Amino acid sequence: MKFIHAADSHLGNPFRGLDRDIPTSLKQFVQTSTLQAFEKMITGALTAEVDFVLIAGDLYSATENSPKVQVFVHQQFERLQAANIPVFLSFGNHDFEADQHAHLPWPENVHVFSQNVTTQELTVPSGERVAITGFSYQTPRQVQAVIADFPTRHVAVDYQIGLYHGAVGKDGDPYAPFTIQGLLAKHYDYWALGHIHVRQTLHEQPFIGYSGNLQGLNRKETGDKGYYLVTADQGRLQPVFQSTTAILWEEVVIADPVTEVDLIARLTALPVQTPVFYTIKLTGQLTKEVQARCLNGVMLAQIRAALPANQWVVKLTMAPSAAEGLPADQVDQKFWQAALDHVLTNVDMTAYLSTQVPHFIRDYYLSAEGKQALREKMQQRLLARKE
Repeated sequence: MKFIHAADSHLGNPFRGLDRDIPTSLKQFVQTSTLQAFEKMITGALTAEVDFVLIAGDLYSATENSPKVQVFVHQQFERLQAANIPVFLSFGNHDFEADQHAHLPWPENVHVFSQNVTTQELTVPSGERVAITGFSYQTPRQVQAVIADFPTRHVAVDYQIGLYHGAVGKDGDPYAPFTIQGLLAKHYDYWALGHIHVRQTLHEQPFIGYSGNLQGLNRKETGDKGYYLVTADQGRLQPVFQSTTAILWEEVVIADPVTEVDLIARLTALPVQTPVFYTIKLTGQLTKEVQARCLNGVMLAQIRAALPANQWVVKLTMAPSAAEGLPADQVDQKFWQAALDHVLTNVDMTAYLSTQVPHFIRDYYLSAEGKQALREKMQQRLLARKE
């Protein structure tokens, strides 16, 4: 038996906030990257001749999607239908009621889990019986302990699989909180998790883990992305990662003194096949001239202009420690750090946002990623003022 465990495709993701200076060809490539990654996954399912495909939530980036995206999804699922490959799909916090809006009819091979926990059974060509249990979100926040509604393993099947979009947490947390022990208590053979965009294993056997998303959605989602191809081996379900990355987001930290000439030489020397979007952080000691060129954007512009067409620098920053010869008032610095820590720890940034701001933006400003981005921006502004 073979199947695919995928999640968090986020089809239709708008990739807002891309730098206005990005070349048009690259911008278009970014905006279609999730579709390209999804198509690679479908092609992988056909090539491997899997028995079924599991999608653990957030197929779409929103509950309402353009006709173009819907047609694309329909066409990809029809490719699987032609090969008699069923799809088991749940919706997550981003697309929680996508099928309740105007949507093309699903092909016959697609089963969409309802907002209640249900179990689907099938017999694969090898003769093995498989039960798949899952649910779709009822709202963008799923605070109920949904795991309590999952039945224990059915004794009459060869394998039982849980399809679950959520995160480890306590009752009342927003994304279908669960504990590893709570999942293990169900005695399933595999838990196909979604929601966390980083590929990770929470438990080896039975496997409990996230496949991550098919395509990185921003500069923080670095590294190769894809899905798991899962094969039955002596009664165990073993996942193997398969890449679908269309655009690679990478962070490069430079710890020694550099100029833009040095950076250009290093980046162009890297072996690049997939288009790469870099975030570069300079942590080594920098001269005043390099500091100034970094702060006023000249350095970034020079690097972008010199790189090949399939490489782009999204962001270039320097750490406070990289500054040479800046005025160092230790007392001021002490109070600055204390004030910054207070703001990022105790102040609810979402209180300053309009009520019309989408929930995922609010989530961003409450996350560690959002707070770190604010910290970096404040520190950069402080350096600019001192200069």
